[in-house]
Amino acid sequence: MIKTNKDKLLTLAFQGQVVPAQVVRTYQATWDGRAKMCIGIGGINYNLKTGMEVFGWANGDRAEPGVSTDGVGNDGQKNGYRQKTGVGNTVQVTSGDAKGDYGTIIGKHGYRLPGNAQHVLVHFNDGTLDNLNIDDKLKVKARCIGLKINGYDDVMVHSSSPELIEGMGIEDVKGKLKVPVALEVPAKIVGAGYGTQAHSSHIDIQTCYPPDIKEYGLDGLRFGDIVALRDVSCNYGRHYYRGATTIGIICSGPSEISGQGIGVTTILSNLEGKLDPVESKDANLKNILELE
Repeated sequence: MIKTNKDKLLTLAFQGQVVPAQVVRTYQATWDGRAKMCIGIGGINYNLKTGMEVFGWANGDRAEPGVSTDGVGNDGQKNGYRQKTGVGNTVQVTSGDAKGDYGTIIGKHGYRLPGNAQHVLVHFNDGTLDNLNIDDKLKVKARCIGLKINGYDDVMVHSSSPELIEGMGIEDVKGKLKVPVALEVPAKIVGAGYGTQAHSSHIDIQTCYPPDIKEYGLDGLRFGDIVALRDVSCNYGRHYYRGATTIGIICSGPSEISGQGIGVTTILSNLEGKLDPVESKDANLKNILELE
C-alpha cells in the first residue's frame, strides 16, 4: 500500500456555515430549448446522499448531496475555506440545535450565481440533518494542503485528506499507481470547468447529449463514485492534455443545461501516465470513508 507525508502536514481550523438553496432565475433553458425549473443547489438536502444514483431526481439539475456550506468573513477568508479544506476532513457543528455533532467533507462544487457561489459539501447523519439550520456555524479541522504520495512527487494531490488517499486502495506497482475507480470518462465529453484551478469547485462530465449517457456508462454513476478523466490535467488549472489522467469524485448530479453535467471534484492528477485506473464497484466515498 502507498504511504504519504501526512505527519508533515499543517492542521488548521477553518470556519464555515450552512448556506441556503439558490437559483439563477425562475426557469432555465435546456440544451434542446425547454424551460426547466432547476433545483438542488445549496441548502440542506435531506434525501440525496453519497452512494445514491445521480440520475432520476425530479427537476434536479446539478443537485448537491448532503449539506452545502461556504466560508465566512471577507472574500479571502471564504476562499481559504473553499481551497484549503479537503475531502475526508472532519466538520464540527458549533452553533444551533446540532451543536457538537460531526460530519465529513465529501466534495466541492462551484456554480455561477450572483456572487459566484462555491460550495464545500458535507455529509451528516440523519439525526444531525434534522437538527441543522441555515446559517449554522461549522468548524473544519483541515489537513490536506501539501499532501504527497511518497515516491510520486509528480502526482498532484488536490482537496484530499490523508484518510481519503490512504483509504482508496491505491497500489504502487512498477512505477505506477493503480487507482480503483467506478468509471473511466474520455475528455471529449468533459465540459464546464476547464481553465479553473483544482483546489476548489469542480469540472463537469457533459450530459446534454443523451446517447452519451448510456454509451459511456454515466447512467450507472452514484454520488461519491471515484472516476478517472482521461486526457484531462488538473496539475495547475484544469485543461485538456493528451496522455494525462485526473482522478475525481462525483460531487453533483447531471444537468440539461448546455455544457454542464455531472460534477467532479478533482483529487489526483498526473501528465505522464503514472495514474493507472482499475475498475472497482466499491470505489465510492461511502465505502472509503465509512459514511453512515
